[in-house]
Amino acid sequence: MKRDLLDLAARLTAERQPYALATVVRSERPTSGKPGNMALISADGAMHGWIGGSCTRSEVIRHALETLNEGEPRLLAFGSSPGRPDDLVPVPMSCSSGGKVEVHVNPVLPAPVLVVAGSSPVAVALVRLGGAMGYTTVAEAPADGAPDGTLAEVADEVVDDLPQTAARYAERPRGWKLYGVVATMGRRDERSLAELAAAAPDYLGVIASPTRMEEVRRVLAAQGLDADQIARVHGPAGLDIGAESPEEIAVSILAEIVQLEAQPDEQEAESGDAPADDTGSDAGTDEQATDPVCGMTVPVAGSPSSIFEGEPVYFCCEGCRSRFDATPELYLSRPVADHS
Repeated sequence: MKRDLLDLAARLTAERQPYALATVVRSERPTSGKPGNMALISADGAMHGWIGGSCTRSEVIRHALETLNEGEPRLLAFGSSPGRPDDLVPVPMSCSSGGKVEVHVNPVLPAPVLVVAGSSPVAVALVRLGGAMGYTTVAEAPADGAPDGTLAEVADEVVDDLPQTAARYAERPRGWKLYGVVATMGRRDERSLAELAAAAPDYLGVIASPTRMEEVRRVLAAQGLDADQIARVHGPAGLDIGAESPEEIAVSILAEIVQLEAQPDEQEAESGDAPADDTGSDAGTDEQATDPVCGMTVPVAGSPSSIFEGEPVYFCCEGCRSRFDATPELYLSRPVADHS
């Protein structure tokens, strides 16, 4: 990787911004992309670096943004032929010169953020173990305004204003996971839950008994939280593993977070809702079209285009546009535009 890409990757990582790395792993002549060529795609769809010409650029960007949403890498095969491994994602090669290129796209997501309300022994254990798991830990200072000495030592950040912190993380970018746990142990549980719920965390739990949870849900409803927000609160938080000590309770809660993240489809099915877009970016909702010459999916914004019978037609590159403009009748049987 070139120095400028390393510097950019380091800056984005420090800023907790997601990005994807695209690397050419195989190519067959004639292609401009060679094995080892690398590019970085940021969450806004900008590409930095070089993995070849315009024949692959738009598709690599599109797949990179999808990997940021899904959190899973993929191997793209441009111009793939039968008999290639099943794990390859076939992509049409639009260049008339031919050639084949395989590009590995790997999402690099920020460390999940764990926000813990309260300064109880369980809160301290959650912050300590969450940090050991690689999470960015945010602890709430005690109500009297003086940070807990232990929390200040083990947390990445100690905050005085939980609502302000929740508002900051509500604007998190694509791919940034946020977990919230209320460990106030019966003191202002409902208020802390309402404040964290405003950030729409991927997990929100509260340490409370089943009887106490009934009262918590009634109070939350009276405070104006809708039924969907209340239903997403995990309470009592944690898997039922017979936990008793603060450390064991923390383990049970973190295990529940891991379990839910490992089974996102089941979690969405249980909630009865479609996945929410809390990315803070509209890059994944840009209008797209199908290049009628090569069949590539291309973004409407910024792609070469022509007008045919009063309708816009979009292309992956100038070469496809030139071929279409010269003999549009050759492509009339193909879909001209497939807006989504």
